[in-house]
Amino acid sequence: MNRPGDLLLSPWALVSVAIILINDHALKGAFGNMVTGKLSDVAGVFLFPLLLLSVFEVLRRNLVGRAAIAWSIAVTGIGFAAVKVVPPIGDAYEWVIGFLRLPAGGFRGDLLPILVYRDPSDLWVLPILFASYLVITHNRTRAPEGAPEHELISPGPHPT
Repeated sequence: MNRPGDLLLSPWALVSVAIILINDHALKGAFGNMVTGKLSDVAGVFLFPLLLLSVFEVLRRNLVGRAAIAWSIAVTGIGFAAVKVVPPIGDAYEWVIGFLRLPAGGFRGDLLPILVYRDPSDLWVLPILFASYLVITHNRTRAPEGAPEHELISPGPHPT
């Protein structure tokens, strides 16, 4: 996996998307407990850095380096924490996501914010970002030889 945007095709990313969809559209309605609430947080926090990097790579049309990887992890962690514990940021997030959902629904219905439960205990999911980092670096350990990114993301010589 060494093409721009291919992080979203990793098995871990696909499992995260499946967890979010199943949990948000079936399990929360059926059970609606602390586990279902945290499950989406874990999957979303894991997936978001992969999504950020994939979008950035596709826009640039090449792979990213270590700085972009660190940036994606930091933005995800800080953003998630801010949404969960800073009320104005959480309010803005609810309305932005509500707005982004409008086209998905075919622009039917009213513009309504989503509901985010602001629970500081949700911050315990932030260590999942280490797993995101491992998946990213595993898939980005080596750019193709001769690529400008090779020097940026390759930790050293690899056995051939």
